[in-house]
Amino acid sequence: MVELTFYGGVNEIGGTKILLEDQQTRVLLDWGLSFSQMNDYYDEFLNARGFATIDEYIAFGMLPAIKGLYREDHLKHADSNHPLKDNGAGKAADAVIISHAHMDHIGMIPFLRPDIQMMGSEATYSIMSYLEQTMAAGVRDYCNWYPSFRLVPMTRGNGMKRAMRPDLESEKVKREYIVASKGTSHQLGDFEIAAYPVDHSLPGASAYIIKTSAGNVAYTGDLRFHGYDVAATNEYVKALEGTDIKALLCEGTNADESPGLTEQSLESELTQAIDNAKKLVLVYYPQRDASRILTLSKAAKACGRKLLINPKQAFYLDMLKSFSNLHLPNTNDVDILLPKKSWGVWGDPAFEEKIQKQDYTSAYSRVIRDFIFDGRTLLTPDDVAKAQEEYVVTCGFYEINILHDLAPGKNSCYIWSRSEPFDDEGRFELERVKKWLNHFGLGEPLSLHCSGHLSGPETKELIEKAQPEIVVPIHTEQPGKFEAWHSDVRILDKNAVLQL
Repeated sequence: MVELTFYGGVNEIGGTKILLEDQQTRVLLDWGLSFSQMNDYYDEFLNARGFATIDEYIAFGMLPAIKGLYREDHLKHADSNHPLKDNGAGKAADAVIISHAHMDHIGMIPFLRPDIQMMGSEATYSIMSYLEQTMAAGVRDYCNWYPSFRLVPMTRGNGMKRAMRPDLESEKVKREYIVASKGTSHQLGDFEIAAYPVDHSLPGASAYIIKTSAGNVAYTGDLRFHGYDVAATNEYVKALEGTDIKALLCEGTNADESPGLTEQSLESELTQAIDNAKKLVLVYYPQRDASRILTLSKAAKACGRKLLINPKQAFYLDMLKSFSNLHLPNTNDVDILLPKKSWGVWGDPAFEEKIQKQDYTSAYSRVIRDFIFDGRTLLTPDDVAKAQEEYVVTCGFYEINILHDLAPGKNSCYIWSRSEPFDDEGRFELERVKKWLNHFGLGEPLSLHCSGHLSGPETKELIEKAQPEIVVPIHTEQPGKFEAWHSDVRILDKNAVLQL
């Protein structure tokens, strides 16, 4: 019997955690973080405690209590007789099939035991590696497992100290990763898994068709028909049309919305907005959305300007540059803006260079510092302030204080190129941004955005072409919309089991 258990991603956007079982094989379809649940219990300065993170997440329903699924170094440290230890029974899942590297799909992977394989695209692996290298805090063992709660001898003097990552390099375990190549079927236990690249607001997104003993299960992940990779999404739909689909697990983030801008039409709108601004243009957009970076760089170039990105984005794009199938900006069309941090002495000749660089010791991880200070051209806020009509500046919420240094002149503008807030936290963020903009005379933000998800009519069309026997709405707060598009829609609650 084939079973699907929905531990997350139903009646909510994100937090996707699905278990697919068939005979002797068990795979996870993503293992994501639910931001809505996280915000219910935690805040910026209220986080899960390191020694009890897994237990707290289980207590609040953010992770399911499954024996043999989680990393035993955490379980043993919390309780030497922890009930979720496998005690020789073995791992509870063979692999996690990853659709893409947004946190609501991968955020809980670091808590999985290291002998659970992963499968996804090459770009997804690179993005997880980027996260592992650049995240400032928290458990971030996406690609490599490092033992936690270890003591090691002190390098100077006697005694022991708490181990840091550099102390554990010889003990790290590389998580096994199967590259899901386009057009190739992968045998994983009792499953035959075919991966298909799809268009989304993050590079490397994949959708899947999984052959089981009860029929084919299709998992869309997150996808759209209006970005630079629309042809890839269409190929996936063609594959669905040519396959008997038993169950379609279909995302419905925008199930109640009409089609909006495409990435190409967004470029036109952005070009006009930038052209209308006589001084500085600032833009808030998802920082890892490579398509949006490309769109902005093209719009800026059309207006005789250059897009400025932050150091983390520059490192991110550098990690992805080897993938010829991705739509990335030309390196000549973007520059790096190095903001002032700490003492704010970068570029001040009164301080020697090593002192200047110390401004960024806590702001950026070592790999980013090594990257940006490796002979790269770095613009300063002073450079931009003196030539505001020449630049389009990346300026997200956590970068908004750079306005103080940029001193935007009259007829500058701020563009909001991301989804409208959907929760209280997002609404508070927008209100704070507006107060900053008002203080600096920038007025209301101009909203210009292109979604990373299907619209309602596009979701309906996908279902009609796939002709599945069963449809399960996932990644949506509007599952009822699906009932008008198919005769057998299963609207499931969290922890529900669907037998095929």
